[in-house]
Amino acid sequence: MSSVFDKIDLERYSRQLPMIGARGQIDLASSTVAVVGLGGLGSLVSYYLAAAGVGKILLIDGERIELNNLNRQILYSTRDVGEWKAEVAAQRLRELNPDIDIEPVRTEISADNVNRILGEADVIVDGLDDWRARLVLDEYSQKTGKPLVHGAVDGFYGQMTVIVPGKTPCLACIAPKDLGYRGCRAALGAAVGLVAVLEALDTIKLLTRIGNPAIGRLLIIDAFNSRIEEITLKPVECGRCMERIVEAQDLGLKPEKPA
Repeated sequence: MSSVFDKIDLERYSRQLPMIGARGQIDLASSTVAVVGLGGLGSLVSYYLAAAGVGKILLIDGERIELNNLNRQILYSTRDVGEWKAEVAAQRLRELNPDIDIEPVRTEISADNVNRILGEADVIVDGLDDWRARLVLDEYSQKTGKPLVHGAVDGFYGQMTVIVPGKTPCLACIAPKDLGYRGCRAALGAAVGLVAVLEALDTIKLLTRIGNPAIGRLLIIDAFNSRIEEITLKPVECGRCMERIVEAQDLGLKPEKPA
């Protein structure tokens, strides 16, 4: 572990080391995070993860940049219109932090490629606005036991939670069908950023095991009225996540109580 820490630029991370310590910085440097979707949520989440020193970030998106993206997708500029999001995002993040590994994956996530693309990820971040694709991530999370950090936005409103198989309900339990979120296609940039910052924070907390991520809690963000409310999530018998929770309990592992 000391050899890993010796390779870390302490000056770069000096302002966060008092909060996460050497152990936390090593954990970040040794981790891989998959950011799926590089729109308003994913572009900001990936920026903060790169700045924090996450060792490898997979950037997964199959779309090109459009002019109407620029009010909320902070990694891109006017000259990037027409370019691939994953490629431009990778370039920007390498400029921000050349000491970490950035891998662009220029495709949309699907049931056919999810195992191959997300195989090395420790944590998966949902930056999508397609509910069917979100459920692909959810199913993969349940099968592999990997945490899924979920966020969604509609206008001034959004939601965020951390799904941990064996401890929390799955996304299909929370919302078995599309709730009508229009995604970042209809949102104020700063409102999207608020949800994205919460996703980035909880991803860092998961990787460093510091603080209390929103495990088993759904945060409801009302940016119009500057208010965040919380709902405690309870498992229902969906036939998927309940089985994992029962297995965990049989092993003596109790679901975490919301903080």
